[in-house]
Amino acid sequence: MTAMSRTLPVVPAATPAAIEPIPFGALLRAELRKTTSVRAARWLLAGTAALAVAAEAIPLIFTHDVSQTRASFLTWSALGVSRLLPIVLLMAMTSEWSQRTAMTTFALEPRRGRVLTAKALAGLCVAAAAGVFSFAIATITVLAAAHPGHHHIGTGWDWAELGGFAVFVIATSAIGIAVGAAVQNTAAAIVTYFALAAAFSILMVPALEKVGDWVNTAQTFGWLLDGQFHGHTAQIAVSAAVWIALPLAIGTVRTLRRDVA
Repeated sequence: MTAMSRTLPVVPAATPAAIEPIPFGALLRAELRKTTSVRAARWLLAGTAALAVAAEAIPLIFTHDVSQTRASFLTWSALGVSRLLPIVLLMAMTSEWSQRTAMTTFALEPRRGRVLTAKALAGLCVAAAAGVFSFAIATITVLAAAHPGHHHIGTGWDWAELGGFAVFVIATSAIGIAVGAAVQNTAAAIVTYFALAAAFSILMVPALEKVGDWVNTAQTFGWLLDGQFHGHTAQIAVSAAVWIALPLAIGTVRTLRRDVA
């Protein structure tokens, strides 16, 4: 047998390396960057911070018309935060479809449910940070205003109101997340958000007030912000289901079934 006729050793075929799924933490960090890296979002976040600070002037100026308590200052700061923050989170939820990056995103992570969950959690993280900022602004304002020589402010805490403040910031932000997930177009989602708020405000008229007590967030989340859970828990829950759970469920179904062009 010659050297040329010798049988070469058989080399086993290389097995393809197992593809590791993208860690959820990486998805969450990516969605946090996308939420805050857009120029429009940064301007809106700056506007949110400015409104939270500016709102503190109301209890400072109108001392005889506004309750001079720490909870009151916290309430005004929360109202300032809740004006623009939901729009920021709404834009983050619609970005994949409005900017036509859905194909890239879902090619990298085909499990759309994980992407949607990461987007929602990223929005809630931003809302929590905004709540901490709002709390800090209100606390600084109270300490400065309560300095000797200034007007008296009650600095005691009502824990129900403090809890209501925290849930209020998260809940109002979650509305933006839910509407964005359901509509999936930035311009249409913004119009829908404000149009629905205006339409439901009609329920504040006396003839429709009983219905509004269940679905109008101007009323139900007002109780939430004031810490008035007793006697209003069911109404707050129904309002949250209508404004958060229902559109988020619609958005989840649409995201999982929608064709990506």
